[in-house]
Amino acid sequence: MIDFDAKNVRELFSRLFVLAVMNKINFDSFSNMLEKSFFGNILEKKEYNEYYNNSIEKIFYDITGFKIIKDESYGVYNDAYWCGQNYYDLHTKINKSYSYIFLKLPFSQMINLYPVYHEMDFSSLVDFFNKKEKDKTILRLLCENKKCSLNDISKKTLLSFNTLLKYNASDDALYNGSFQNISKIVKFFDVPYDLFVK
Repeated sequence: MIDFDAKNVRELFSRLFVLAVMNKINFDSFSNMLEKSFFGNILEKKEYNEYYNNSIEKIFYDITGFKIIKDESYGVYNDAYWCGQNYYDLHTKINKSYSYIFLKLPFSQMINLYPVYHEMDFSSLVDFFNKKEKDKTILRLLCENKKCSLNDISKKTLLSFNTLLKYNASDDALYNGSFQNISKIVKFFDVPYDLFVK
């Protein structure tokens, strides 16, 4: 790594969530911007480069377009900071993309876990996530978020309804889908390809 170890990256990542809350950015919109940003991209690929040496204000602006004045108060250890820490740790622990983690456990839901889970061992949160990720498939969650039906997707992408039914019923079926099919789903939902990588 260049001038930054994992502990410092985790700290920076966690404080960005505090800034999002302080600036009243919609929680799930922020996580969406984060996963699509340059910062999110190098974090996902574990490319630790000079970009991490930028100020947190600059990185936050690059992610959100929000200009903020330097203020030490956003280093406070609170519920948003806790969310950032645990998203970082989940990513490291389960080796899944941030887009997958945010989809299965959105920021708006994670922050509500703070009162119960912040004093528990991290393994309790991992157990919670393991159960939650089985609740609904990737495609079902994407449809809920976009408020669309499988029929809508079929019409727009020309994928067969039966194929979509299989993807909707099982993440494994989706992971085994052809690149051509996945490409159409990626384009329809405007999500990264790594969401569909097992």
